[in-house]
Amino acid sequence: MKKRIGLAVAAILVMGVVVGCNSNATTTSDEMADSVSFTATIDEVSDTELLVTVLDDENFNQARVNMQGFDSLDFVPEKGQTIKMSIKNQVGMSEPPFVNPITIELVK
Repeated sequence: MKKRIGLAVAAILVMGVVVGCNSNATTTSDEMADSVSFTATIDEVSDTELLVTVLDDENFNQARVNMQGFDSLDFVPEKGQTIKMSIKNQVGMSEPPFVNPITIELVK
């Protein structure tokens, strides 16, 4: 009986680890469907955010991009770079608006 309980507990722990490790590994299609995409130029770079000037969206001119927890960059952001971004549709109510990225790609 104790052996069965121990085996059941071990199986539950293994399943929890497998599900937990795979939960946020990729961008979901729901996130991309409910996103806003635009091209921007980087104006300022800090450890936690980027200040960008939006080039092709009439809804706002600048945005503060939250970089905390976003580790999907394949380049080092620098002032003056042009990037293409997809952001979550929820935008912080500040000036400039605070946004959370889904994808960021270097254009030039």
